[in-house]
Amino acid sequence: MKTTKVVLIGLYNAKALGVRCLSASLKNKGYSVNLIFFKDFNSLNASSPTEQEYHLLIDKLTELNPDVIGLSVMSSFYLSAAQEMSLRIKSTFPQVPLLWGGVYATLFPKEGLEHCDYLMRGECDEAIIDLVEALEGRRDITDVPNLCYKKDGQVIINEMNQLRQELDELPFPDMGGEGMTHISHGKLWDCDPLLGSISYEMSASRGCPYVCSYCSCLSLKRLYKNKGTFVRMRSVENTIEELKWARSQVKNMRMVWFWDEIFADDEEWVKEFVHMYKQEINLPFNIWGHPLKIKQNIIELLVNAGLHQIVIGIQHGSARIRKDIYYRIETDEQLIEMSRILAEAKVPEMVYDLILDSPFETVKDLEDTYHLCRKLYKPYTLNLHGLSFLPGTDIEKLAINQGLLTWEELKREQSKPIEEMYRSFSWWTHTGSQEDRERAYWKNMIYLTQFRFASAILPLFEKDFFRQKPETMNLFRTSANGWNLLRRVNRKIRLKLGIA
Repeated sequence: MKTTKVVLIGLYNAKALGVRCLSASLKNKGYSVNLIFFKDFNSLNASSPTEQEYHLLIDKLTELNPDVIGLSVMSSFYLSAAQEMSLRIKSTFPQVPLLWGGVYATLFPKEGLEHCDYLMRGECDEAIIDLVEALEGRRDITDVPNLCYKKDGQVIINEMNQLRQELDELPFPDMGGEGMTHISHGKLWDCDPLLGSISYEMSASRGCPYVCSYCSCLSLKRLYKNKGTFVRMRSVENTIEELKWARSQVKNMRMVWFWDEIFADDEEWVKEFVHMYKQEINLPFNIWGHPLKIKQNIIELLVNAGLHQIVIGIQHGSARIRKDIYYRIETDEQLIEMSRILAEAKVPEMVYDLILDSPFETVKDLEDTYHLCRKLYKPYTLNLHGLSFLPGTDIEKLAINQGLLTWEELKREQSKPIEEMYRSFSWWTHTGSQEDRERAYWKNMIYLTQFRFASAILPLFEKDFFRQKPETMNLFRTSANGWNLLRRVNRKIRLKLGIA
């Protein structure tokens, strides 16, 4: 065992695939690694770390006495917590190198280095080993790929590694054993929280083939230009071997979550996967899909193997928003056909994501979304999201160029505490203006489309129905009676589902 002791911290993620992968790579080379899973995540009740939780973290780090501390900074949603944590770590352990990694760190190295000593960009399964060796004096820091640091006040950004093409050569993510700590809800447990879970999360691939404007993948693709194939698959055999190993560790495992950006649609890979999965694992599993990757024969094979849920981003029912704003090329007809395939294949749970509540959309865009949702084959569930302007994404520039937001407004939004990032959506109500009432009206209508019983009553609320009698439509939209009727229907459904 080598003498350098490394502590890696996963923030707001008890399963934290990224730090688990880095830990496995370091342990594979003989290093001592401790993992700290700090603060559970709950989008319905997101909260900043408490003083008690910070004290528990510092006390644990003092006990471990590490030579290197690494922090995963994946998202701007908890950037303020990452900055506060880093400040406390550096004030307590000024001589211990503090390292940042993750998507935010990758895209904003100069900003990240304001809070840490070293920063690593991109996939660092091998580069993390090179850095530790450099800190031990066995390698020149200038030769460490993916590394960013300051020298004489200047930010130095080293060259990026080539993307690893053979994913099967990487060790499975670290799990179980000693050296695992879970801090949340004001308490500390010396254990791996994953071992008590009923599900296991993994990826059978890396990379995404698409270039959505609101997603960081587009920026990562640009960063890795000429660095190898961006979308890479593991072999079926390697994927199943990890699941068999995980099942031996997670005793209550009842479900598998594949966190691939888009689950495989290669027929030969899927056929082999289905055969081995049913034989060796035989548990329900969930995947992420894309409208243009839904093929009838593939979906039928996956359902036969235990596919329980597929989550697909439709993102908007307006073709204008999809194409010009979100960089999504699928048509209404393709989306409807996708829903038909999934419904006829009898996927138990179909979940469609919609990104609404943005400065780009008009009332007409929301009305188009409602009419598209009415055409989708049931059953389905809608996940309705507000648009988040993730740092470094193209949609930031679109908003600025169209004069919808300023850089100052964007940065102010992105630096808010996590409680405000995940505040309850305001668009279930209206502020009183005519346009806001129109928007809230159609968003409520969109939400109701997912319920079978609503199919018969929704036409009664549509504008086309009231256009036959304009005075009736005006009364409905401006009086408390008509407006509150629609809201009461929506409210009762949300209460029944436990999401009010």
